[in-house]
Amino acid sequence: MKKIITILLLTLVISICNAQTWENYIKNFPRKSSTVVKDYQGNIIKNKSLGVLNVRINSVQQCADAAIRLRAEYFYSKKEYDKISFKLTSGLEVPFSKWAQGYRVRVSGNKASLFKSKVSKDYSRENFEAYLKIIMTYAGSASLARDLKKRTNYPEIGDLLIIPGYPGHVVIIIDKKIINGVNYYLFANSWIPAQDIEIIAGHNPKYPNIRNYTPIVNLEDLIQINGYNFKPCKDTYKWHDQN
Repeated sequence: MKKIITILLLTLVISICNAQTWENYIKNFPRKSSTVVKDYQGNIIKNKSLGVLNVRINSVQQCADAAIRLRAEYFYSKKEYDKISFKLTSGLEVPFSKWAQGYRVRVSGNKASLFKSKVSKDYSRENFEAYLKIIMTYAGSASLARDLKKRTNYPEIGDLLIIPGYPGHVVIIIDKKIINGVNYYLFANSWIPAQDIEIIAGHNPKYPNIRNYTPIVNLEDLIQINGYNFKPCKDTYKWHDQN
């Protein structure tokens, strides 16, 4: 009987995990017990922050890469490998399912292509990390802005604020609260050098924050984050499967 109950509970947990939406995944993403922000080598960048997401980082993981990391981790955790796919700045799409089957990226100048290597099929964490490092090296804020959909109404959890460029900047919306009819947002981003994904507050010059949540009263509002000025009406992007 105990074995049956254990199997049923395990099945339920797997079912809940598989049913989890992107928005809930981001909103409830685990945080490290420490609020110290460190770079990929373990050096302290900031002694105290609002929080740090408990996720791996590598030597090339900067602002746009933080969004790529979280999106890829979401599908990897659900074993939906065929949904992990990003386009490089060159325009080449690199699906993880192809990478896992042994395909690799060949870069020549501004052009990139896929070729079949002799590597065996491999969906392991180690190979997943190798895939992400290639994506993060050759994709960025410009390619994300090109490939994602513009949000035409108020931002939602899991959306990105993007100023495309080289490097440009990308911020992830990790929570949203409605207080007295106004939308308030909490953000996260990574930075240069490659470092933890830090939870941060923005600043709206017209209206005060409430408990580190930044209000967006009008889509034309200016939202200041890490020296970048975002306008929700033109700088908000969503993934293609988001409502």
